[in-house]
Amino acid sequence: MLIRRLLLHIFQGIAIKSIINFLLGLLVGISIASQHLFSCKSLAPVGRNITDRPANNSTSKSEESKQIITNATEVKLSLNPENMVEFYEEYYKFYEQNHAWALKSFLGVHFLQNPNDAITIAEILYNQDIDLVIETGTYRGAAALFFASIMYQYRYDAKNNSMRPFKIITMDINPEARKYIDQFTLLAPYILFIPESSVSPAARATVNKTVFEMKPANVFISLDGDHYAEAVYNELLYYQQYVVNISNYMLVQDTRLSRKWHTLYCGQSKYDGPCNGPQEAVNWFMKNDGHGRFEIDRAKEYLFSTHQKGWLKRIFK
Repeated sequence: MLIRRLLLHIFQGIAIKSIINFLLGLLVGISIASQHLFSCKSLAPVGRNITDRPANNSTSKSEESKQIITNATEVKLSLNPENMVEFYEEYYKFYEQNHAWALKSFLGVHFLQNPNDAITIAEILYNQDIDLVIETGTYRGAAALFFASIMYQYRYDAKNNSMRPFKIITMDINPEARKYIDQFTLLAPYILFIPESSVSPAARATVNKTVFEMKPANVFISLDGDHYAEAVYNELLYYQQYVVNISNYMLVQDTRLSRKWHTLYCGQSKYDGPCNGPQEAVNWFMKNDGHGRFEIDRAKEYLFSTHQKGWLKRIFK
């Protein structure tokens, strides 16, 4: 009997403690939930509840996405320009000195393009319905294959099993690109590889002949060959003639190389610039031949670009 009473007393004590602990836990949970709810509401755009959903369950995902995007655009962020400049400089330095540019591939072929810039180029190709790309500096041909794969998608009419003509003209003094391009029998016929310097008479003649035969409406030019200022400037002078449509682009790649810490391109100056790289060529071109006919489109840099101030948009014929 004594043992029974003792056990009953112990169980009653445990029950009371459990109830007390449960109530305390409940109060703490309510407090945390209230704080979280308050913080969420404080982050929501004024006059709009971000948790609101239409009563109609048939609302499409695209409509919900538009609602989310609309809400997001109402949130303003304040960035310190000086901090952003410092960030860019450090990132460029890291990107170059650690050879981060050499870590990517496309279709298994070494692809020396920053992924963010590659997507921006893809947007331009599609949005402007580009039918001719002229590229200097082929390397192994990954960029040419990338251009061709994007263009194939929007030029091909599956309903009629037909293809609107398009072409990538790419050139490099190193002939190794041909063996990489030829591996892809679907894309290779749309890529014209010229194993010559971009400013050689043979390359110019081939480009002229192709442009004359195609009569392209929209052209995109990517200058990614010799990155010294004089070579880039000569390419700008010559290839600008093929960008005749308003809003088409010439892209001068790798302007990041014109940095004071880059010993290869900043050992001397060119065209009144501190360095002897792509950015100096762009600056000189925009002061002279390109002035009033092209503008630097900073919007194409989209948060980060290794071609900062290198997106040249045609604004006047």
